[in-house]
Amino acid sequence: MNDYEETLLLGDFLDQRVADHPDRVVFQSRGIEHTYSQFSREVDKCAKAMLAMGLTKGSRVAVLSAQRTEVFITFFAAARLGILWLGVNPKYQLREMRHVMEDAKVSVFFGIENLDGRNYGTELNTIREEFSNIELFVGFDEANDYDVDFKSWINHETDNEIDYQEAKTKIDNNIDTMLIYTSGSSGTPKGVLLPQRAILKRAMIQWDYFYMDQYPRIMCPLPITHVGGIIVLPLFTMVGAGTSILMESFDLDQYVEAIATGKVNALMAVPAMHMLMLRHPKFSLSMLDNIQYLLWSGAKMPDEAVKIFYEAGCAIGSSYGITETSASVTFVVQEEDNLEVMTNSIGKAGPVGEVRIANEDVVCKPGESGEIQIRPEYSMSGYLNNEKATKAAFSADGWYRSGDIGIMREDGNIEFTSRMSEMFVSGGYNVYPLEIEQTLEAHDDIALCAVIEVDDEIYGQVGWAYIMPKPGSNIMHEEIKKWAYGQMANYKVPRKYFIESQLPLLPIGKIDKVSLRKRALKENELQT
Repeated sequence: MNDYEETLLLGDFLDQRVADHPDRVVFQSRGIEHTYSQFSREVDKCAKAMLAMGLTKGSRVAVLSAQRTEVFITFFAAARLGILWLGVNPKYQLREMRHVMEDAKVSVFFGIENLDGRNYGTELNTIREEFSNIELFVGFDEANDYDVDFKSWINHETDNEIDYQEAKTKIDNNIDTMLIYTSGSSGTPKGVLLPQRAILKRAMIQWDYFYMDQYPRIMCPLPITHVGGIIVLPLFTMVGAGTSILMESFDLDQYVEAIATGKVNALMAVPAMHMLMLRHPKFSLSMLDNIQYLLWSGAKMPDEAVKIFYEAGCAIGSSYGITETSASVTFVVQEEDNLEVMTNSIGKAGPVGEVRIANEDVVCKPGESGEIQIRPEYSMSGYLNNEKATKAAFSADGWYRSGDIGIMREDGNIEFTSRMSEMFVSGGYNVYPLEIEQTLEAHDDIALCAVIEVDDEIYGQVGWAYIMPKPGSNIMHEEIKKWAYGQMANYKVPRKYFIESQLPLLPIGKIDKVSLRKRALKENELQT
């Protein structure tokens, strides 16, 4: 175990890192490097600015941004004071942002003005008009549609050192620090509340499993609304006293170049990113000589890719976890003769609690299929403003119900077989068909639709939409697709659309998705 097992306050953990490695670079972003000591000073200034505004333990702040150092300054500053920090997905459209803002009721909104050609000014102005509880909009770059720029805001002179030191003493490791919104089977995103003890402990356990004998240098391509984008990558790297190279968006050319030049010494990503790397024309397996660990989570890696990485010589590993447990709960660590285990299982439970296979409260025997249930030592506090969903998430005897189906093998490893819900994973993102169907059916020309998951060699799975228009409508595929991109994050938008005069129905009146899946399977096979 690491030296800081009992240091479960994020602020105390940062202080220890500064004491041990003040001059080592912790973040590299937009061509600017921050050492641990520089970063800590920025965190303190940000926390004092929050305090000067009247924010206290239990207040809420939101951040709309790609990966950049300012994101983590606000995250650690909020943690110092016991303020709840929310990462807003920059891929969200206004409808999705509106729901999150209404549910979370934040006081300060931090963010960017532009990303990948998109200007967020219109959305910000709408949010400003609708939510009077947001007291201040702070822009990470020039103010523009924001009230003030971040640099000016944190550098404003404040004489509250005594108040700041007192505020830091009023929190403990049970306080909720992070809020992550995840869609659910109801189609409505739920806010997952994660306490400090869960966040930091998970990062420490991850490091214990995938320990490196050198300081990690890891490129971070995952979004800030993904547990991997905050906990698994940057915090893991900080536990190892290493450097996180932040990517505003996943740039495959930049990613491969960093591997080729030795800029990074470990790769942590979702399988889709590793698959894209393998197909890049400038990538060669010899580049992996620079990599000590290649890790993945979020979905199953194709067997052939696992074999390629296994035989390439660098250490590989994978993990399985869910947002509600703050990160990984099972692990597969490469050993000399366990290729079969790495391809066919999600590993064994780590020191974060227990994992069982059960049907309701009845534990299954090895080899029997049932739900993967978790009794974590560190997990979410619950869903924000949703006691009903929180209660439903656990079995009668207190195990978290993952909604995933698996089998406990005789050797203790768990095979992942399917999902109880219709949720599927596309490029590392959880996608819920019901949410997409409800969104598409809100279109004036759509009467009914069904979203079916199909296999994809890059992203794992993608959605196809079968659409029944309203009478008299002549809506076309491209029109629907264009409209959909304006309503939801792009990873939710179906890749293909089929206009149908009728959709197959079951006797009870529900859409017959079994028959649609059979049809989609045949159509997908014909295309591959």
